[in-house]
Amino acid sequence: MADSRMVTMTVAIPGTKPGIAQAAKALGVKAGAIDRSFGVIAVDPRRNLYAVQVRASAIASLPSDGPFQGPFSNPKIAPFGPPVD
Repeated sequence: MADSRMVTMTVAIPGTKPGIAQAAKALGVKAGAIDRSFGVIAVDPRRNLYAVQVRASAIASLPSDGPFQGPFSNPKIAPFGPPVD
């Protein structure tokens, strides 16, 4: 069974807001390794920095000197206790 665990990566992509194909190319992975439902999220648009979720197995062989950082965890965020008014 293939590894379906996803990790978050940040990647610098110059130019206008990139899509999945540009993010995949910048990371050096196939577009199918990126979670399309997560998309390409602007982290710091002034620095052309974006976040994507990538299949962990796809990044296992990435070089350490690319235009990216990670992997980072992406824990589920949920309320803790009753709402405060």
